[in-house]
Amino acid sequence: MATARQVAANRANAKRSTGPKTAAGKLKASRNAFRHGLSTSLPIDPLSPARADAIVEAFLAGRESADESVVATEFAQAQLELLRIRSIRTDMLERINTSSADALHRLLSIDRYETRALRRRRRAFPAA
Repeated sequence: MATARQVAANRANAKRSTGPKTAAGKLKASRNAFRHGLSTSLPIDPLSPARADAIVEAFLAGRESADESVVATEFAQAQLELLRIRSIRTDMLERINTSSADALHRLLSIDRYETRALRRRRRAFPAA
């Protein structure tokens, strides 16, 4: 059974960890994932279908079955996402102020998205 002191501490912690209360705080928190746009799906780019088709054709290279076509499409989407992430990282590296801990932290946060894209690509085609 929890003591009165533990119950008071739990309630105090809960008050601090329930998120923003003001409209300004909620608005700021709602934009947390939009700093670089990597948490969203691939943007609509007129060149993306052509690039994906080129990757799929290179992947299939003369062999074609329904299963391989699906695998090739998943692989191509993951590869395009990986290229987009690496492009954003390059842009950030060009503009980064290396003395800023916040800028370095944002740069390191991109690793999560790259790891996710690599995992998707590996799942689509384990030998890649």
